[in-house]
Amino acid sequence: SLPPLSVPPCPSLLVSAPLPLSLADLNRCQILLPLISLGLMCFGALIGLFACSCHTLYPAIGTGVLHLLAGLCTVGTVACFAANVELLHAKTQSTQLSPNGDYGWSFCLACVSSPLQLMAAALFIWAARTDRTEYSRMMLYRVA
Repeated sequence: SLPPLSVPPCPSLLVSAPLPLSLADLNRCQILLPLISLGLMCFGALIGLFACSCHTLYPAIGTGVLHLLAGLCTVGTVACFAANVELLHAKTQSTQLSPNGDYGWSFCLACVSSPLQLMAAALFIWAARTDRTEYSRMMLYRVA
């Protein structure tokens, strides 16, 4: 007689813990997030340039949101790099050769630029809201 076939269980029916981030995932994030941040900053600069040429501050909210997203991408990049360095040190702890996973000047620059991007976003949004309230007050004074 034939031995019974062992059928592997369906993976969608199994409940498992979430998979930890691998080194490849962290490397992908380290490459993509700064590029996304740069693209958002450039698009925000274009919107700001067009807002200045139109003599209005209404697109400043959009520019502020783009700066906010760019700042969050930069924070994500910093977190991915720090996790990547820690994962690299943990994997090579037992071997004689230790990788050089030091935090360099670009890491420090990213740590400084991310709060500045978030502050710029807050200032853009604040300026747009302040301009909107001042404009409505000015219109009330003109009507009266």
